[in-house]
Amino acid sequence: MDLFLNFMAGKLLQADPELLDIVRNDQSYQVFEGNSPLLTPGGREFIHPSERVARLIITDLMYRNGNAEPDLSAPWLYVYQKDLFEPSGDPFAGAWTGLLANDPFVMLKTSGRNDVRAFSPEDQLFGFAFLTLSELIRRINVFINSRMGEILSEDADQHPFPQILRMCYDQFSNEQKVAVQVLSDVHQSHLTLPVLHVAGIISPLEYAKGLIALKIGAEESLPGVLPGLVRVKDYLECLDQVADEGSQAAALIREGENDLIEFKSTLRWDIRAGKTNQAVERASLKTIAAFLNSAGGTLLIGVADDGSIEGIERDKFVNEDKFLLHLWTLIRACLGRDVSPCIRTTLEKTDEKTICLVRCRRSNRPVFLRQPGFDEDFYIRIGPSSNAMDISEALKYIADHFPGR
Repeated sequence: MDLFLNFMAGKLLQADPELLDIVRNDQSYQVFEGNSPLLTPGGREFIHPSERVARLIITDLMYRNGNAEPDLSAPWLYVYQKDLFEPSGDPFAGAWTGLLANDPFVMLKTSGRNDVRAFSPEDQLFGFAFLTLSELIRRINVFINSRMGEILSEDADQHPFPQILRMCYDQFSNEQKVAVQVLSDVHQSHLTLPVLHVAGIISPLEYAKGLIALKIGAEESLPGVLPGLVRVKDYLECLDQVADEGSQAAALIREGENDLIEFKSTLRWDIRAGKTNQAVERASLKTIAAFLNSAGGTLLIGVADDGSIEGIERDKFVNEDKFLLHLWTLIRACLGRDVSPCIRTTLEKTDEKTICLVRCRRSNRPVFLRQPGFDEDFYIRIGPSSNAMDISEALKYIADHFPGR
């Protein structure tokens, strides 16, 4: 698809290594060049709640030693996410069917076509290719078997691999999805190799050898491919540490409401009426549904529209466990039990008040809000709000964004 290469064409990331520094702002860390924030080519700041990620970005910039061209280092993965992925939505969302159709491993598993046999027995690298691809197929089988319990389709005639591959991708964070897209684009490696690499199913060396075995990359390209794969892996491993490094809510509140972030003061308590209200519950549910139908996002419950912290304590539950139980009961009852793998909830304490973060990843099927006492609706994100679509609009959106539905 050439997404990364086309988007980055002509873009440069200029920075003087001697002027780079990290400045802490509350619970986040920002990269500065001299006295000014360092900006992406699209004008967005390099800021992250993890000091480790900020240090990785700044050291990568220093190590490149003035090389401003796009590569697979942390700064450019960050640029792609902030300048393209988040403002425009997931570029892979509407291209998934085409990506699957051209993937040699998907073709092998679903149709039996042995398109992964890139070398003939007469080729010098036949033995290398046979062993490499055999191991990759073995790893794919392990991956499929480990996720069989999560698949939704009961069609015995349909191989589960495409569904499992999509389900795994949908459960990735935005950073992981960006890594899949960039690897797929730069190496023309389709979907299976990037997804398995990002998921930790195969190693950087197995990925690189797979490119050679499929004749996607030449043998002499191996030394050049490996450093990029290691940099991607390093970036993702640093991101795994974010949850242990302090408040995520504070960084999201500072960013403000947008197409990927929304605040709700309470889950069920009507502040004006002084009682619980199903309409208040619906406000959170429609936001979650819209995130699931769009590019994902995070709902913060316990935060007012102006960013002030109300805390879930205002919902007057006996304890936090009761709050989460009620929230998950609403989600499963009104959105469907099968959306659970796409949603993650965490609680954070700030100034003795509790914020609930509901992180949503894009669903692999259209999600309708079916709440007793209300009409059934289909929501998507349009800018910083969740909008219901009429029937004709919803059908067209589903056809465009959920192929095969």
